[in-house]
Amino acid sequence: MRNLIALSFLILISACSTVGGAWNAGKTVVTGTVDSVVTGTSTVVSAVTEDVVDVVAFTGDTAAGMIAKTSEFIDKETDELQEKEAKK
Repeated sequence: MRNLIALSFLILISACSTVGGAWNAGKTVVTGTVDSVVTGTSTVVSAVTEDVVDVVAFTGDTAAGMIAKTSEFIDKETDELQEKEAKK
């Protein structure tokens, strides 16, 4: 009976260490995966945000440049019309 109890105790100890090892391995895999996903997502979001900011800045600069050129053109045309009217 003592041998059976001792053998059962040894099997139980080895089984517990196996479960603990499996638990630690699973925890390492899950935490590594979550860390990789979060890091990758952060990188993608940062890149997309930077691209959107660049596009908006480019669009704003282009629109401002077009408005300035249009304003100069209209000013030049109205000056010419005013000069023609003043000569009459």
